[in-house]
Amino acid sequence: MYRKLLWCLLLTAAAACSKDDAPAKPEEPGGDGNTVKTGVYRVVNLAADTTATSGGNAVSLYYSLEENKVIPESQRQTGNWDIVFYGIYNSSVYPNNGAALGSPGYGGPGRAVISVVVNRKFDAQYYDTLQYKPLQLPIDRNLFATAFESVKTVEEDKFPFITRDIGLDHFQSGFDGWGHYDFYGLLFPGDPKKSHVVYTMPRVMVIKTHKGHYAKLMMENIYKDNPANPTRDNKPGFITFRYAIQMDGSKNLDIQ
Repeated sequence: MYRKLLWCLLLTAAAACSKDDAPAKPEEPGGDGNTVKTGVYRVVNLAADTTATSGGNAVSLYYSLEENKVIPESQRQTGNWDIVFYGIYNSSVYPNNGAALGSPGYGGPGRAVISVVVNRKFDAQYYDTLQYKPLQLPIDRNLFATAFESVKTVEEDKFPFITRDIGLDHFQSGFDGWGHYDFYGLLFPGDPKKSHVVYTMPRVMVIKTHKGHYAKLMMENIYKDNPANPTRDNKPGFITFRYAIQMDGSKNLDIQ
């Protein structure tokens, strides 16, 4: 009887330690595994560097699209975040890519990449594509919804992924961006409250997250309470954006 009981205990222990029942590998420090479902999410008045000025770079804000939450700066060298808002007024969006020189995640394990969808014909409704400035302000809010909904899949051949940031359109660079920065207030001459103001444009960024899922993201504002026509009186450092994320591994971004 004793031998039979001992044999049963040994068989039970062996089954409990089988490969299929081995404990899962722990998440990276800080990751809780509470990932979002495929869907559309809107983040409103996300507090970034609310003391930022036009005189220098803001304190960076790290964000996980897969968990829809802010990630502490102490986890910069992990794969827990997908994008970071940094630079002037937190206006540049950098993917978490450890191979990108200049990225806040440089040297880390990050594999995220980013692109911006630019349709010149669509842009001509609100933007001077030769002088790189809005034709009028505020920009029709309906155009933002139209642009967001029009991105239905990932088109890497037309809009290749990059590891650098997507920021202010042709500001101190030759790169397309998601917003216009009126540094000198040229859109409103004589109005001192309209210089150093950032205006969002209806352009969509497509992101491949660190874990390999695809998302589309549209910036709505960097000022508190999402003003349509901001001035220097509006408080920067409060980011509002909308994004849709596909969690099934496909490139389908036609998400409702």
